[in-house]
Amino acid sequence: MMKNNLLLLVLMMGSAVYARQMTVADPWIDSYIKNEMKEIGIPGMAVAVIRNGKVLHCNTYGIANIEHDIPVSESTAFQIASVSKLFTSTLLMKWIQQKKISLEDKVSAYIPNTPGTWSKITIGHLVAHESGVPWPASLGGSIGIAATEPFKVDSMPVLIEKLKAAPMNFEPGTKQSYVNGDYFLLQYVIEKIGGQPFEQVLKKEVFDQIGMSNSGYDVEQRDLRVLTMVPLKHKSQNFTTGRNGPLIFKSFYAPTSYDAGGMFLSIRDALKWTIALDKQTLINASMQEEMKKETEIKGGFTQLGWTTQLNNGYQVIGHSGGPGLGDILRVPSEKLTVIELSNFADMYPYISGNILQHYLPKFKPQEMPKTLKRNLVR
Repeated sequence: MMKNNLLLLVLMMGSAVYARQMTVADPWIDSYIKNEMKEIGIPGMAVAVIRNGKVLHCNTYGIANIEHDIPVSESTAFQIASVSKLFTSTLLMKWIQQKKISLEDKVSAYIPNTPGTWSKITIGHLVAHESGVPWPASLGGSIGIAATEPFKVDSMPVLIEKLKAAPMNFEPGTKQSYVNGDYFLLQYVIEKIGGQPFEQVLKKEVFDQIGMSNSGYDVEQRDLRVLTMVPLKHKSQNFTTGRNGPLIFKSFYAPTSYDAGGMFLSIRDALKWTIALDKQTLINASMQEEMKKETEIKGGFTQLGWTTQLNNGYQVIGHSGGPGLGDILRVPSEKLTVIELSNFADMYPYISGNILQHYLPKFKPQEMPKTLKRNLVR
C-alpha cells in the first residue's frame, strides 16, 4: 500500500518531479536515486557528494510541498532530526578553538546546584553520550520513542530541575548510551555561554560565518489550543503513508532540545558547511583530528559526538536522523562526504551508504530495511 500510494503521487507530478536548479550530476547517482524514489515512494530528496572541497554530485529530486506543488530546489530546507548534532558539534569545536569551552570542563561549573551524582560529568561526557543523564519522560521517555508521561512542553529551567531529580542511568564515563538527556544539558550550557537561545547562537556562530542562509529552526510552540511556528523560507513538508494516500507528517521538537534535533538544512547550505570543513575555514585541521577520536569507551561515537565505524580500513563518521530524513557520512582520510536529505518519514538511512560504496568500492554499506511502518489510522 505504501509503495503504491506514494509512487502514484510521484508519477502524477510529471516533469516537475526532478527539478534541477543546481546540477552537478553523477549519472549513476541520478539513476539510483530516481529508482529508489519510485520503488519506495519518496516524494522529495536532495543529494550531494563532496571530495576535498570539490562538488562531485549535487542534485535535487521530487516535490517539497504537495499542497502548492513546489519542487525541491537547492534552497529547500529539509528537517534533519538528529543530524542537528553535527552542527552542535561544529559550534563546540569552534568554541574549543577559541578557548570558550573545554571538553574537560565540569558541567557543575555552568549549572547551579547540581546533584552530587553529577560531580564527575564533563562537557565531553555530554557530547559523547557518556553522562548517564536520562532522557526525560516528557520528551520521549528513556528510549525516545514515545512519551512515558502526559505530553507537556517544559521550559528550560523546569527541564533542568527534572533532570536533576531523575536517577542516573549509569556512572558518568563508564559507557556510551544514545539518549538525548546529555544534549539537553549541553544546550543549557551553550545558551548560558552564548547569551541567547540555541538557534540564535548557532546562526551567529556557524551559519552566518559560512553563509548558510537557508537553514534554521521553525521554533514551534504548542499547547492544547494553538500551534505557532516562525516562518522558515523554503521549508519542505514531511510525508508519511496513509491508507488512502500520503499524509503530511510533522514531528515536534521542543525548543529546549534544538541542539539534539529539529534543525532544517538545505543542500546548498550543506555544501557550504562541508566545503568549510574541507578547506578548514571554520574548524582547523588539529580540531578536525580531535573530531575523529574515540573515547576510551569506544561505543560508537567520537569524543565530539559523531558516529564512527571502521569499515574495511576506512573510518567513517557522521550521523543520521529521522531515522531517514537526513544522513551524512564522511570519510576523513579521503575528505569525502555524502549528504542525503529526504522528506519521507518512513524510510531508513540506507541510501548514503550505497552512494559511498559507489566512490569507495571496498566500503560495505550497513544492511537494513528500506522502510518502516508507522501504522497510522488514516
